[in-house]
Amino acid sequence: MDLALFGVQKLELFILVLVRTAAIFTLTPIFGANQVPPHVRIAVALALTMVFVPMVTPAGGLPADVLTMAAMVAREACVGITIGFVCSLVFAAIQIAGQYIDLQAGFSFGSMLDPAFNSQTAVAGRFHQLLAGLLFFATNAHHVMIRGVADSFDLAPVGQLAMNPAMTGGMVDLFSSLFAMAMRIAVPVVAAVFLADVALAITARVVPQMNVLIVGLPLKLGVGLVGMVIAVPMVASMSEGMFGDMYHQMGNMVRLLAVH
Repeated sequence: MDLALFGVQKLELFILVLVRTAAIFTLTPIFGANQVPPHVRIAVALALTMVFVPMVTPAGGLPADVLTMAAMVAREACVGITIGFVCSLVFAAIQIAGQYIDLQAGFSFGSMLDPAFNSQTAVAGRFHQLLAGLLFFATNAHHVMIRGVADSFDLAPVGQLAMNPAMTGGMVDLFSSLFAMAMRIAVPVVAAVFLADVALAITARVVPQMNVLIVGLPLKLGVGLVGMVIAVPMVASMSEGMFGDMYHQMGNMVRLLAVH
């Protein structure tokens, strides 16, 4: 009987860890993209779960009834989705910078369907999204994400039921910091396009016979493209810093989820 009870507890622990791990891959960019087959995501989640289970110590014991187990499964899903959402916000900040460039430089006129997000995106937004994906692996940020997931079982142990309402304020702070970072990434190219607009306005006053609308759009597109190419090293450096800070952001959000 004791052996059977031990086996049931191990199975419950495995399910709870699997739910948290699998929930992370529903929102994490690249791993959670629509192009990744579901069985690949399941296989990765199972492999990581088998690594995490021996390191996990439940808090307060495991449930003895179905309703408590269901509540714990829901709680672990919320923790996993929160961690995945924090990772996706870093990618979203980089893509927002590209979309702001699209709006200012005129690339938004040529929007196309982005299958990863099921939304319309233009040249700069797609370029920054692909650049973020390359940097995610080039800077070993996927290792940082896995380490953050492993540490989350210590910060917010399996077996707790309550959720900390203080996470709302932490999420607002995270949104504001990432939005500010997106603006910093986009500022150089946007500033160059603004200077091109100023030059066109002056030209329109000096040479009123010239059709500024016909000349202005190709000029802004060219300035935007050249500015994006020149700004690539800066974007890579800032993105690397954001990915490096992702571990601390994940830890802060998980601490807010933990019961104090």
